[in-house]
Amino acid sequence: MFNKSFFVGCLTLALVAFAFAQAPAAQPQETEMPKFEAGEYQFGILRRGAKWEPTTDANKDALAKLQAGHMANIQKMAALGKLVAAGPMAGDGEIRGIFICQAGSIAAAQALATDDPMIQAGRLKLDWYHWNAPKGIGEKMLAEYKTNPAMKMTMTKYYLTLLIADPKADQAAAQKMMLPHLWHIRRSLDDKTFVSAGPFDGKSEIRGLFIINAASSKEAQVVAQRDPMVKAGLLKTEIHTWWVAKEVWQ
Repeated sequence: MFNKSFFVGCLTLALVAFAFAQAPAAQPQETEMPKFEAGEYQFGILRRGAKWEPTTDANKDALAKLQAGHMANIQKMAALGKLVAAGPMAGDGEIRGIFICQAGSIAAAQALATDDPMIQAGRLKLDWYHWNAPKGIGEKMLAEYKTNPAMKMTMTKYYLTLLIADPKADQAAAQKMMLPHLWHIRRSLDDKTFVSAGPFDGKSEIRGLFIINAASSKEAQVVAQRDPMVKAGLLKTEIHTWWVAKEVWQ
């Protein structure tokens, strides 16, 4: 005799078992700090300066000259082995580009940039941050560049995600989430979702950043939201499309 209740019960158990089999494995609850081999960098954010102006027919020749000088100074910084990565932001926002230096100090990095015609003209300004990030950024590329300044570089889109502290965030909750946050970064570096990541020195509202390898800004936003501290609302994200040589991360 057909027992409907027994059949439904068996079907329910089978569906539950199937769901567990298909569900991704939960991340382990880590109790120790992840290991990072970190280097010290000076991270420069190029922003619109006090004398920024849009390009017009009247100023395009003068701006082209400034741009040529700007690029020449970037090449000089790279030739000295102090500038490990640089590139412009997509779009027309306030942030225009990024410098990553390994110059020993912010004062030394600032000195390298003082000859930049764009900065001298007030069209751009530089904000510098102490940045701890994976060791060896741009090392291989710079070694090749020193012997072959004409080397081909593959400019590629990445998604620079600034992590901004919420001043109203519960600090006890933030401390509790720090270990999962760090393990998330470790795993994202290991699986190449992040090409780099690391904290600033905590003296500004920007606490650090992810450099995300993604197909689109929308995908990068999804990736950024996976971070436990972002997911909990303890850090806000500001995502910018950044063009930089792929060889920097190799």
